Amino acid sequence: MTLGSAKQTPARSAPALDLSAAAALWGGLYVISAATFEAIPPATLTLVRLGLGVAVLLAFGRLRGVSIGWSDVPHRAAWIAAFVAATSMLLQFGGTALTSGVEGSVVTMATPIFVLLFGRLLDGVVIPRRAWGGIALAVAGVLLLSLRGSGGSLNVSDPSRLLGMLALVGAGATWALYSSLGRPLVAAIGASRAIGLTAALALVFITPVAAVELLLGGIDLAAATTPAALGAVAYLAIAATAIGWSLWYRGYAAAAPRVAAAALFLQPLVAALLGVGLLGEAADPALFAGAVLLLGGVALISRGESTR
Repeated sequence: MTLGSAKQTPARSAPALDLSAAAALWGGLYVISAATFEAIPPATLTLVRLGLGVAVLLAFGRLRGVSIGWSDVPHRAAWIAAFVAATSMLLQFGGTALTSGVEGSVVTMATPIFVLLFGRLLDGVVIPRRAWGGIALAVAGVLLLSLRGSGGSLNVSDPSRLLGMLALVGAGATWALYSSLGRPLVAAIGASRAIGLTAALALVFITPVAAVELLLGGIDLAAATTPAALGAVAYLAIAATAIGWSLWYRGYAAAAPRVAAAALFLQPLVAALLGVGLLGEAADPALFAGAVLLLGGVALISRGESTR
């Protein structure tokens, strides 16, 4: 997932390698989170993941002598972007909890659809004809995945599953909106600092949701503090968040947009390999067909160039 482009291009980096590593880490994020929800509920896991990840990013920035950038950004825009980011992250884990790690990774790949649509609505960017075809393909893929039941048959009678799919689509849509709303912040302090700042502010909005979740459902502290659960939290916070974001923006600063778009296809691939191999998630023809339609649509969208 992206938020604009960074300001500085590092002298030494392998952009494609950085982007691919970040996308692979994000593919693991969905599967690791799906395997952890029984021990730590979604909103609480979102809070812990983001809180620890932001702490690592801030500590690393402090060692490098880089400020968070609060004094250099429009504060109202930062708070609005943070609220949208918090909504996206909560929907991401909430939707994954109701579906699966593989589906969560695949469906949120629809984010470029909403990037185009918000670009058209908010910035007047013209959507190329080829991109409209990609949008149609991707929508068909999401619909097929949403109606997929056990064994690959169609199923419209599972409300929790449909709610999960809607949440995942909402996660992609709100992250695209976050990308559009974050442009003033990127212009002021660069993409990596902008996402670190808004992630820190997002904790303000995620904390009360997690508190309500814990109040209503509680948490099994014994299950939440097992080595497996603690390892999952470490992966989500350090690998997928702190390291993943840092690698992504270092690579994004030096790579062409098409390289970044291509690298993102590793996300569902890694999720599928881990989900099927480690968690025994179903890999049926409907999942494959839906993923091909959605990712094929995203490929067309990525190739289309927008003009004002």
